[in-house]
Amino acid sequence: MADVLAFRDGALPGEPDQGVIEEIERLLEEAKSGDLRAFAYATVRPNSLGSGWAGAAGTRNDVGMAISLLAYRYPQAVMDQE
Repeated sequence: MADVLAFRDGALPGEPDQGVIEEIERLLEEAKSGDLRAFAYATVRPNSLGSGWAGAAGTRNDVGMAISLLAYRYPQAVMDQE
């Protein structure tokens, strides 16, 4: 049986990814303090992809702009191999 390797300091399949956990915890603290007013997300699970958003009243346009920024930044990062 072949060994399973993690690439780019990632977690092995089926194991928690510490970077994901730390980012969610950071966002949770910002939400609890009132600094984070809205967010959008994209998720990757073993057999599915997901997306969504949530926000306080009056944040709809701002979160929409943040989604647009991500739609620009992600392909750039892929092209730059970041």
